[in-house]
Amino acid sequence: MDREVLKQALNECKAEQLKNRQLEIQKQQEAFDKIPEIIELVEKRHSLIFDSLKTAFATTPAENIHEQMQEINKLIKDALNKAGLPENQFEAVYTCAMCRDTGFVGEHKKEFCSCVYERYRLITASRFKDLNSAETFESYDESVFSDKNLPNSRVSQRAYMQLIKEICENYANSLPTPSPLNMLFYGKSGLGKTYLLNSIAMRAKQNNIACISLTANSLLNEIRSAYFGRDDSPLKSLYDVQLLLIDDLGTEPLWENITVEQLFALINHRFSNGKNTVISTNLSLTELQQRYTERITSRLLDPRVCKTIQFLGDDIRKRK
Repeated sequence: MDREVLKQALNECKAEQLKNRQLEIQKQQEAFDKIPEIIELVEKRHSLIFDSLKTAFATTPAENIHEQMQEINKLIKDALNKAGLPENQFEAVYTCAMCRDTGFVGEHKKEFCSCVYERYRLITASRFKDLNSAETFESYDESVFSDKNLPNSRVSQRAYMQLIKEICENYANSLPTPSPLNMLFYGKSGLGKTYLLNSIAMRAKQNNIACISLTANSLLNEIRSAYFGRDDSPLKSLYDVQLLLIDDLGTEPLWENITVEQLFALINHRFSNGKNTVISTNLSLTELQQRYTERITSRLLDPRVCKTIQFLGDDIRKRK
């Protein structure tokens, strides 16, 4: 694991501790302002807690501490209810109850909490393409596409792309459980594949779906880095993130015994573990099979797990 990323993850835990402690103080002060008489009850409870700690080391335990504590807790509970405040007004606040925002679990042997690993994964994921794209479903402009009918069709490119846009938006809104879970965009360049891929990413972000978007060339760089042993944490994020979007598959150089094998391992793992993957390529299906072998294309073209969408028409960049 990258030490700097791990340090940042632990610092985020400390920040959560501070934030939650401030929230506890605010909630406590709110109760004190509404119920001034409850201050004395809270102080008595603190004294009893201190006394109970002392009796743990005393030869003669103090009597009735448990009963006194129950009575004070009941009085505090009744006072909170009467003031319309929740019964847990004085309870500690934690973002992660497992480690209590310390980042560590275990009594004797301390280990990193699962929340630290999750923070580490999200920080690592942020190293990839920024998801603040202006290409969204809301800004989609169908007028950039030709209103002439597609060859051998009664449907215009504009109407066809409107249908594809609706399919993609429904997919994005259904994450993480659309049917099927994955999509493959294919067709010539300049037909709107990247735009819709970015639109899916932005809708996922709006809906708090963990997402990584990157080009096929960037993907190859991460594969090479992990393969040669420098750092495999980014690649692990690509395996585990809920939604992975890979743009321009087929533009990356092929490295013998690396690219195809590692790409198959990634796709197969994600498809087999219920993760969402959207891939775009300028290659035809025949070219895709020739470049990436039957093992990969058979997964991508399996309609049970992946929806294949062909983009047709004129290059909108030339039309502009």
